[in-house]
Amino acid sequence: MHGVAMKWEDTDDALEELWCESLELQEGVPPFGGAFFGALGLRGLQFGASQRRHPSCLNTDICPLMDFSMRRTEPGRVYRVDGKTCFLQCDARERLPFEDGAFEWAYAEHFIEHITLRDAIIWLMEVKRILRPGGFVRITTPDLRRYAEAYLAADDSFFASHRERIKEFGLPAMETRKAWMVNQIFQFWGHRWIYDRDELLWAGQQAGFAAQGFRECAYRQGRDLEVAALDWDLRNDETIYVELTA
Repeated sequence: MHGVAMKWEDTDDALEELWCESLELQEGVPPFGGAFFGALGLRGLQFGASQRRHPSCLNTDICPLMDFSMRRTEPGRVYRVDGKTCFLQCDARERLPFEDGAFEWAYAEHFIEHITLRDAIIWLMEVKRILRPGGFVRITTPDLRRYAEAYLAADDSFFASHRERIKEFGLPAMETRKAWMVNQIFQFWGHRWIYDRDELLWAGQQAGFAAQGFRECAYRQGRDLEVAALDWDLRNDETIYVELTA
């Protein structure tokens, strides 16, 4: 979840404010519908956006935004941020403040692993509710199979390259032991549940998504290339990408 501080200690309860230059409250109160977002030119919704806000969608995060005049977002209200993007503060584990079928697509990068499996299924039920018929959600998350295969591999190539990538982005150095590398995806970063393809399919089915609408994708490839372009290259070595159609 982008709003969670990236360090070894579990910081899931810490809600750090995100900063911007200006906030402009938009007219309208929840539940917001498709017409409201259409007027703003927004087709989709991004969960856990943090500072990686995109102009084509409503960007949401559990952490509030604050501008340089010390104005702070209120949960459940839509704001224009720096005159470029739109933002709504909300807790995705609760009922989302949107009408049924409000969005064409939803996107969640390295978000689902930060909530419990039970909360993930409830969240996916809400995502399905707010998608238009035929709409889709793209989910990216650390791939448990990739870590398991790397643990069993004769060499250390995946873990070694991943440690180097983490250092390049200024994140804390990782230990070199294989068992440590596997345990860190469960114990650190505020993670709650780690998925492979089958676990994502199962969770989607529990939420009402049909198995035939489930698709595994490659990095920055998928049903809508504009949505797939939101994938962050920092994480593409460890990530599984899937799309579920409502």
